Amino acid sequence: MSHLSFLRVTLSVGLLAFSLIHFPSAGAQTAFDWNSITPSTSLNWVSCYSQLTQCARLNVPLDYSNPSAGSAAIALIRIPSPLGLSGSPAYRGPILFNPGGPGESGVNAGLALGSAIQGVFGQAFDLVSFDPRGIGHSTPSISIFTSDVERAAFDLGAQSLNTEVTSSSTLPERWAKIQVLGSLARDRSANVISHMTTDNVARDMLRIIEAHGRDKLQYWGISYGSVLGATFAALFPDKVERLIIDGVLDLQRYYSVDGRNHVVDADKALQAFFDACVAAGSQACAFHSPSAGAIKRRLDRIYERVLRQPVPAYSPSFPKYGVVDFVTLKNTILTALYTPSASFAPLARGLKALEDGDASVLYQLPRLSSDEVFASIMCSDGNAVTDSAAQVAKYAETISRLSTFSSLISSIRLLCSGWKIHPNSFKGPLSGNTSFPLLIIGNTADPVTSLSMAKKASRAFPGSVVLTYDIPGHTSFAWTSLCVIGHVRAYFQNGALPTKGAICNDAVVPYFTSTSTTNATGLVNERRDSLDEIVEVLRRADKRELFNAF
Repeated sequence: MSHLSFLRVTLSVGLLAFSLIHFPSAGAQTAFDWNSITPSTSLNWVSCYSQLTQCARLNVPLDYSNPSAGSAAIALIRIPSPLGLSGSPAYRGPILFNPGGPGESGVNAGLALGSAIQGVFGQAFDLVSFDPRGIGHSTPSISIFTSDVERAAFDLGAQSLNTEVTSSSTLPERWAKIQVLGSLARDRSANVISHMTTDNVARDMLRIIEAHGRDKLQYWGISYGSVLGATFAALFPDKVERLIIDGVLDLQRYYSVDGRNHVVDADKALQAFFDACVAAGSQACAFHSPSAGAIKRRLDRIYERVLRQPVPAYSPSFPKYGVVDFVTLKNTILTALYTPSASFAPLARGLKALEDGDASVLYQLPRLSSDEVFASIMCSDGNAVTDSAAQVAKYAETISRLSTFSSLISSIRLLCSGWKIHPNSFKGPLSGNTSFPLLIIGNTADPVTSLSMAKKASRAFPGSVVLTYDIPGHTSFAWTSLCVIGHVRAYFQNGALPTKGAICNDAVVPYFTSTSTTNATGLVNERRDSLDEIVEVLRRADKRELFNAF
């Protein structure tokens, strides 16, 4: 679970930040001043960023148990339905979308992919996304540090999610610094952070749909958005009209700050990299060997080498420089497993260069990191963690057998060990008999949200159905599938659920192509172009013919 810095610099996909990608803010759109909108308890939409999008700020109680204690202003963006704008009776209302996190900007997600996602639902719906309280353009915002200089000096990412808990000789020092972070948060921002929990965001979603004049929620949440969606369903089971959770965390263990089950399929995703590299051949995959076993052995030797001696990463040809150590290498590989279609080829080039002694190529690739927003939500959501450094190390050792990447997940335990803000918030159980069954989507080789957790969630919500997507990568956004999109569209439009045991296996993913790139905009555009093509197919297709397959 990490918070990646796509918003600031480059593409990222969050570990346990659990988000598919860090959606970039719109570079081509016109800048927009959110202060030009006066927050209101009604939704007053204004044009923003482009001709396609509208924005609003909704006032909600900062503290739902004490509405007189002040307010929060939630920043929302929508791709409006033309039927809604015209007042057509065929208008079906808003579908809320959450891109994950915790801490991702829904506004930026709406700008990056909103019109394409709306095309999946159909234009009878608005696509509405929002910055959860404390995040992005919503106010008040979470801020533990007084300046960017102080933030950079603290280097939170280096203290937490970049820590190899089971082997780090610096763990006691890092544990001590995390205690300082907890004290800073308590003394500087407790009044804000204590109200930024997931259950309050779920209550905000209820206010959002009520401000639309609707009684029930239509929602699609990916990664951490599965926790938010399930929390809403548990709190307001009679307010569910349609609800999709996609890339599902271990919902109960989330609130226990125990991510042991998140990466149980990560090694399957890594195996997919080995297999795809063998199939691609030496011309396409730079790290090619004749067998998957041979590739794994080469990677193991690289692990052993950088564990003994980290490799300096510098080249005048690249903008980033530093050191590739064992943690950086493992972190980079796990991050690449989120988006195989875009990341396998660059990862292969980076590994081959590192094998040859050049770490600079691999160092340019996205990696997981954490920030104060991620920590503030994750650790405030969860039960208090009072582990000592030795107890964190013991926890890491306990879960290490589950995956070669488990030690990275155990660093979340470290991150929350010093947290001192623990509001009396709802922490489950995440279960209930909802007014309409949930659609739950899980990939067969998702590196951070295993398919078994989707099935576990389904058992907690009677009547829900799991749609299995047979592909490596994080959430159904890993690669576009006509089968998956058809089920999503049928669910929102007609309330149709897949049959029990349904599997989508239609994806043909070009893992190794000459166009693979590590450029942030290129990665997003690649996914968006593919999604746009399928959306166009859906728009042209006769609905009856299209859904005969499902």
